[in-house]
Amino acid sequence: MDDQNKMHPDDKRNLIVFLILALGIWFLFDTYLMKPKLEALEEAAKQTQQQEEAIAIDVAKSQMAAAVERPRDEVISEVRRIDFDNGYMFGSIALKGGRVDDVSLHNYYETLEKKEHIQLMSPSGTPHPRYMDMGWLATDATVNVPSAQTMWSVQGNNNTLSQDEPVVLFWENGQGLRFERHFKLDDRFLITVEQKVVNHGDSAVSLFPYNLIVAHGLPENLMGRRVVQEGPVGYIGGELYEIPFRKMPKKKSQEVKADDGWIGITEHYWFVGLVPFRENGTETYRFAYAEPKGAGAKEKYQVDITGEVRKIAAGGEAQSAALLFTGPKQLDVISAYGEEHNIRHFDLIIDFGWFYFMTKPLFFLLSFFGDVFGNYGIAIILVTIIIRLAVFPLANKSYRSFAKLREIAPKMKELREKHGEDKQHLQKELVKLYEREKVNPMAGCFPILIQIPIFYAIYKVIQIAIEIRHEPFFGWIQDLTERDPTSVFNLFGLLPYDVPEFLMIGAWPCMMLFFMLLQRQLNPPPQDPMQAAMVKFMPFFITYILSQFAAGLVIYWTFSNAFSVIQQYIIMRMMGVEVHLFSRSKEDREMEEAVSEGPDVHPELGVLEDEVDKALFHEKTEAEQDEQTPKKDIKPPKRKPKKKK
Repeated sequence: MDDQNKMHPDDKRNLIVFLILALGIWFLFDTYLMKPKLEALEEAAKQTQQQEEAIAIDVAKSQMAAAVERPRDEVISEVRRIDFDNGYMFGSIALKGGRVDDVSLHNYYETLEKKEHIQLMSPSGTPHPRYMDMGWLATDATVNVPSAQTMWSVQGNNNTLSQDEPVVLFWENGQGLRFERHFKLDDRFLITVEQKVVNHGDSAVSLFPYNLIVAHGLPENLMGRRVVQEGPVGYIGGELYEIPFRKMPKKKSQEVKADDGWIGITEHYWFVGLVPFRENGTETYRFAYAEPKGAGAKEKYQVDITGEVRKIAAGGEAQSAALLFTGPKQLDVISAYGEEHNIRHFDLIIDFGWFYFMTKPLFFLLSFFGDVFGNYGIAIILVTIIIRLAVFPLANKSYRSFAKLREIAPKMKELREKHGEDKQHLQKELVKLYEREKVNPMAGCFPILIQIPIFYAIYKVIQIAIEIRHEPFFGWIQDLTERDPTSVFNLFGLLPYDVPEFLMIGAWPCMMLFFMLLQRQLNPPPQDPMQAAMVKFMPFFITYILSQFAAGLVIYWTFSNAFSVIQQYIIMRMMGVEVHLFSRSKEDREMEEAVSEGPDVHPELGVLEDEVDKALFHEKTEAEQDEQTPKKDIKPPKRKPKKKK
């Protein structure tokens, strides 16, 4: 029994071999597979933590300084700076921190008075801080890297950055590392920023390069309309990312890894952004938001790019470079930069919207006519003419349908008098009348619906085109992107008092209303009382709404309605239909009374149902069935023979 329970020597040997092999495999797996993965995960976590701390939108001292706002000029004058001016933009780079935090534009101003230049970058501590920073993150916390408090030195005697003379800043950390920042200025709105690290120490170091743009609080001139993207934006790895300022508190942080792309912060007319060199390899693009910390602090919106780790051996060096764009969203300039530096879809900085295929051609047309005639108001009118010519076939069909409806109006009135309150029979007879006369009331509505995207595209172009900003028209319109400054309630400035904002209905909206009322005169009266009431008051409602919009848009709609009235008038006269532009005819008044007193009918819906049935099931309409039904001869009834008495 004991012999049976004893393990065979071969089994013991096999068990020992198995245990040794299992331990060996586990050791190899842990050493060469799990350990590197854990180290990589720890390094990535450390990188993320350091990125959120070192890139972290600001250090504690900077936050405390930013909480107390001071005049911009005062803050700028506190530290030594490197000035630059290329005729298009001007500003300076602070030696403390090495940031690009002072950029203004030469040819763009805050107001029409042209007293204050547009400022795209401002240092921390000003009312609206926004700046570009760069640096390195160390995997070893004992390695000193540049911070916001670092005082940089200028290499050589060059204290001014220009197109011909780049500037190099350097700082040594006392541990054998020399950090350099090379700045190159182009002839318009681009600064090339190159970072370099030289390791003069005895041991290797691992560093991550980063570039960032951060804005404290919302922009001063935030438009706040959803028609234009305002907030962080980027084209990364073949995909467009647009995050409005209002959505950033919900998003908090979003990261994307890619080999190429660009990222930045956009406003209505301006853009500041970063384009890393493709030689940098795969990089992490991040959109970040930080809530205010402390009294008087502002929320922070940040975009940043972090490169892959650079392992710098003793005696070695590493570089990282990016382009900084700070300027207007001017399509020709942006497109030229995209081609010159091979930046994919850099023109998407400009928010052309969903109707990109319509908005961009209209933008080119507007820019072309504006350059040729030197007046964007005239350009808007010429674009209006081209649009009217493009939709002429549709509009022609629509106006002919309206004219035909006016032509058969007497017959419609007769049917109302004949059938009185019999709603079902009246609608059925009106549908038969439309089909018999080959009139489709829906044909007049469809072309109008087609023009809605065109109107939106024009609206979009006028909103996004910086070329129209501060451009005047004739007379009192000094800025086509602003509302008409006059008001009918003080006789357009003749009476000596100001009018509340909500009553600012200017001269151009009134002209637009005039042509909309003329067009209403030419259209056939609706067959439904509710619809008739809407048609009656719709011109006034549209006028009030559009009076709050850009004058350029109102000018477009005014001339578009004027051309429509002319076209519709000519078509109606050609068809022999009587036209009353400034008064209602007797027939119209009688029809309006009949509609208001009679039942609510919707014959156009009946026509639409018949058309759908005909298209889907090849069924004949009632009018066609009546025409093809053989008519029987009606004979008079025979007289009954009289009975003989």
